[in-house]
Amino acid sequence: MQFKNMNELVEYLGTLEERIKTLEAENNSLRAIQPRSEVDGNVIAKYVARYIPQTDLFNTGFLRRAFAVWGHFFVANFIISFIAFFIYACLMMVMFGSLLGSASQLGG
Repeated sequence: MQFKNMNELVEYLGTLEERIKTLEAENNSLRAIQPRSEVDGNVIAKYVARYIPQTDLFNTGFLRRAFAVWGHFFVANFIISFIAFFIYACLMMVMFGSLLGSASQLGG
């Protein structure tokens, strides 16, 4: 935001200070209505653990975690390779099919 003179800047800062005072008053009233509750860290850990999938990707053992990552990589690589091979095979059939078709016309 650009200010043309010092009075505009002072006026803008005054409105910001008023907004801050209003927000602080609202915040204090909300804190008075709902006091903070102390939550045990174990309760939060149990709650989060309930929603984490049971997979070796989150295992504490390095080898189990490493093989889980490698397995996911292997499957993803297999799927991508299968798609690439299918496209390659289609292109080869089109190219060699047209070559064989033109060769048979020349020979016949």
